[in-house]
Amino acid sequence: GGRGCTAYDVVVNSDFFRTLQADPLYLEFFLTVAMEGLSEKYGVELELTGWRVLRNRKFLGSISAQNIRARSRPHIQELPG
Repeated sequence: GGRGCTAYDVVVNSDFFRTLQADPLYLEFFLTVAMEGLSEKYGVELELTGWRVLRNRKFLGSISAQNIRARSRPHIQELPG
Protein backbone atom coordinates (compact mmCIF):
# COMPACT_ATOMS: atom_id res chain seq x y z
CA GLY A 1 0.00 0.00 0.00
CA GLY A 2 2.99 2.35 -0.17
CA ARG A 3 3.23 2.66 3.61
CA GLY A 4 6.13 1.49 5.73
CA CYS A 5 5.85 -1.63 7.84
CA THR A 6 7.87 -3.94 10.04
CA ALA A 7 8.56 -7.42 8.68
CA TYR A 8 9.52 -10.53 10.64
CA ASP A 9 11.17 -13.56 9.05
CA VAL A 10 10.10 -16.97 10.29
CA VAL A 11 12.34 -19.88 9.35
CA VAL A 12 10.45 -23.12 8.70
CA ASN A 13 11.73 -26.53 7.61
CA SER A 14 10.99 -26.89 3.88
CA ASP A 15 9.40 -30.37 4.22
CA PHE A 16 7.12 -29.09 6.99
CA PHE A 17 6.23 -26.04 4.89
CA ARG A 18 5.16 -28.27 1.99
CA THR A 19 2.87 -30.08 4.45
CA LEU A 20 1.43 -26.71 5.49
CA GLN A 21 0.84 -25.66 1.89
CA ALA A 22 -1.17 -28.82 1.23
CA ASP A 23 -3.80 -27.80 3.80
CA PRO A 24 -4.86 -24.12 3.88
CA LEU A 25 -6.53 -24.49 7.28
CA TYR A 26 -3.36 -26.00 8.79
CA LEU A 27 -1.28 -23.20 7.22
CA GLU A 28 -3.55 -20.52 8.66
CA PHE A 29 -3.44 -22.17 12.10
CA PHE A 30 0.37 -22.36 12.02
CA LEU A 31 0.73 -18.72 10.94
CA THR A 32 -1.70 -17.55 13.62
CA VAL A 33 0.26 -19.41 16.31
CA ALA A 34 3.57 -18.07 14.95
CA MET A 35 2.29 -14.47 14.93
CA GLU A 36 0.89 -14.79 18.44
CA GLY A 37 4.28 -16.11 19.56
CA LEU A 38 6.08 -13.16 17.95
CA SER A 39 3.59 -10.78 19.52
CA GLU A 40 4.18 -12.19 23.00
CA LYS A 41 7.96 -12.49 22.62
CA TYR A 42 8.55 -8.95 21.35
CA GLY A 43 5.62 -7.20 23.04
CA VAL A 44 4.16 -5.90 19.79
CA GLU A 45 0.61 -5.97 18.49
CA LEU A 46 0.41 -7.73 15.14
CA GLU A 47 -2.48 -7.74 12.72
CA LEU A 48 -3.50 -11.39 12.37
CA THR A 49 -5.14 -10.84 8.99
CA GLY A 50 -3.68 -9.66 5.72
CA TRP A 51 -0.52 -11.78 5.94
CA ARG A 52 1.17 -13.02 2.80
CA VAL A 53 3.32 -16.02 1.98
CA LEU A 54 5.85 -15.04 -0.68
CA ARG A 55 5.17 -17.04 -3.85
CA ASN A 56 8.20 -16.50 -6.10
CA ARG A 57 10.66 -15.50 -3.38
CA LYS A 58 11.82 -17.33 -0.31
CA PHE A 59 12.80 -14.12 1.50
CA LEU A 60 13.22 -10.36 1.08
CA GLY A 61 16.59 -8.68 1.50
CA SER A 62 19.53 -10.85 2.50
CA ILE A 63 19.32 -14.10 4.39
CA SER A 64 21.68 -14.83 7.25
CA ALA A 65 22.90 -18.16 8.54
CA GLN A 66 20.67 -19.75 11.15
CA ASN A 67 21.86 -21.83 14.07
CA ILE A 68 19.70 -24.44 15.73
CA ARG A 69 20.44 -24.88 19.40
CA ALA A 70 20.90 -28.48 20.42
CA ARG A 71 19.62 -29.14 23.90
CA SER A 72 20.90 -32.06 25.88
CA ARG A 73 18.36 -34.79 26.38
CA PRO A 74 17.13 -35.42 29.90
CA HIS A 75 18.76 -38.28 31.70
CA ILE A 76 16.58 -40.81 33.44
CA GLN A 77 17.93 -41.43 36.88
CA GLU A 78 16.69 -43.77 39.57
CA LEU A 79 16.76 -42.14 42.98
CA PRO A 80 17.40 -44.17 46.12
CA GLY A 81 14.51 -44.59 48.59
